[in-house]
Amino acid sequence: MKKSMPFEPFRTHTQPVNLLDLEARFDAGASVTPEAMSAKGLATRKGVPVKVLAKGELTKGLTIHAHGFSRAAREQIEAAGGSCQVIEGRERSEA
Repeated sequence: MKKSMPFEPFRTHTQPVNLLDLEARFDAGASVTPEAMSAKGLATRKGVPVKVLAKGELTKGLTIHAHGFSRAAREQIEAAGGSCQVIEGRERSEA
């Protein structure tokens, strides 16, 4: 039953962005911010923190600014020659 498991107080609200989407929409060396993601059709919900997930593969060196990164996504970004910049905001989530 929904009443027996109160998930809502513990739920984190983030919008996911996958590496395969970043690979397809940004050129090598680009600085990827939430605003740039929104302009390219990713992370379109305003005021909701962005978390980068490791679905797909990244082969370009990108500087990615987001509120959170999964561990696997961070490893792939750094292996491709990019960097991860954590945006301090109202919510920060890392796995």
